[in-house]
Amino acid sequence: MFLYDMTIDRLAPYGALIVPNNIDEEFLYQHRDSIAQFLEQGRIVVSFAQLFLPWLPGNSLWIRSSLDTNARTILAHDEHPLFRGVTEYDLNYRRGVKGFFSRGYFEAPAHAEIALWDNSGQTVVYIDRHTTRGTILAGAGTDLLAYGLSDTTTARRMGQQLLAWIDREYNFVFTTSIRS
Repeated sequence: MFLYDMTIDRLAPYGALIVPNNIDEEFLYQHRDSIAQFLEQGRIVVSFAQLFLPWLPGNSLWIRSSLDTNARTILAHDEHPLFRGVTEYDLNYRRGVKGFFSRGYFEAPAHAEIALWDNSGQTVVYIDRHTTRGTILAGAGTDLLAYGLSDTTTARRMGQQLLAWIDREYNFVFTTSIRS
């Protein structure tokens, strides 16, 4: 589905919506009610955008890290299913150069699960299961689907692990919301 064809009716067949980093946020802002409705139906929104408009429920706007790229390190919980088997080096370096993965952060909503953070404790990726009846995975300009896809490093795992996580999350959220 193309972005400009998005309506709540057209979103109905989908369990998840993946929003890439370079997206027309003004359009999403105009359709923020449809996105909120989609989430209230127990669906999933995965956003890699550096939000400058409040279209995603519960999200703060993107904040540029005050740390220099060379001083900033991205950290993940080794056991998190999104980052299992991905080394810290491969999160932070691509072909020997540091800083491609994330240059900013979010202030995570209350009760959000922090999946990725930087060495100053700022949230880079969070999972929010409380703001809506659905699930929001928001990365501060981090593209878990495509980062490392063309490399042979451990970062290549993130895309496949993200898709598997979406499938598990949707089945959990959907079956839980039906019972409620």
